[in-house]
Amino acid sequence: MELTNKLNKLFEDWEYAIEDYKSKFVRDGIINEAEWLPTTPKILFITKEANQYGKQEAGDFRDDWRNKYSKYPFAYRIAEWSFGLINNFPAFNIIIDHPSLYHEMLQKVAFINIKKTGGIGTSDGKEIGMHFNQNQGFLNRQIEIIAPDIIFLCLSFNEYIRSGLFKGAVWKSSGYDINVASWNNIKLIDFYHPSARTAPAASYSLLQNVYRSKVFIDL
Repeated sequence: MELTNKLNKLFEDWEYAIEDYKSKFVRDGIINEAEWLPTTPKILFITKEANQYGKQEAGDFRDDWRNKYSKYPFAYRIAEWSFGLINNFPAFNIIIDHPSLYHEMLQKVAFINIKKTGGIGTSDGKEIGMHFNQNQGFLNRQIEIIAPDIIFLCLSFNEYIRSGLFKGAVWKSSGYDINVASWNNIKLIDFYHPSARTAPAASYSLLQNVYRSKVFIDL
């Protein structure tokens, strides 16, 4: 698959360039290119780091999410939010009542971490910032290859990374205490982290309001 091959070549260069990533690089990106290509809108989620519970091992989110049924709330929220955006926000209970939709929705999205080695579940802001500084050029190349329509920034509202990664973006309030912007013809949503302790139906409803807001539509 063309995009996957481009990402794999990027990862080889990335791992080679950063000494600390050798043999510990955690790959990510388009989960399932065959499902991604016909999907509208194309959605990319950006978070901080992989939770490896203190380990630092090489891995690949694409393989994990394509071949396994994830049972973690982190993946559940990404699946639910994607379900809403791709299907024009049907009733939230539909995905709850059809568990196979969780795995199905993960096949249709892209996902990347700022830090490309594993963490412990509670990220260190200073450490994430250091990894962002060394990865910024590679991250922009990764986003360029993926070429999404919508990007979710799930970075706990980290202004430093937001402004550094999306230079020139003019952020506006959606009217729902969530900021949105347009950057290189991509719509941006500065949203909650998927592991945030918010009620799933509430975050789904909030996203629906943001997506249907005049500010977002007019971007």
